Amino acid sequence: MGGVAFDGVVFDGVVFDGVVFDGVVFDGVVFDGVVFDGIVFDGVVFDGVVFDGVVFDGVAFDGVVFDGVVFDGVVFDGVVFDGVVFDGVVFDGIVFDGVVFDGVVFDGINFRIDKLLFFLV
Repeated sequence: MGGVAFDGVVFDGVVFDGVVFDGVVFDGVVFDGVVFDGIVFDGVVFDGVVFDGVVFDGVAFDGVVFDGVVFDGVVFDGVVFDGVVFDGVVFDGIVFDGVVFDGVVFDGINFRIDKLLFFLV
């Protein structure tokens, strides 16, 4: 799926399985209880997006920009971040399990959590 822009859309309880998002822009979108399984995000922009109770399982982020994004109660399991920019992002109550960070930029990050769990592979 490419060349698409989602503005202010709410995805509630949706399961995305095996989709490739290429050059998609998510602006002000809310993902609530969404599962991303085996997804590829390539050159995607997340601007002002909220991820609430989302699960990323076996997901690849390549050249993605997260700008002003909130991750609340999110699980990252077997996720690869390659050339990703996190700018003004809030991580609240997240779990990283088997996550790879390669060439990632963190700028203005806020970890609002009691305990940050990293399970390295």
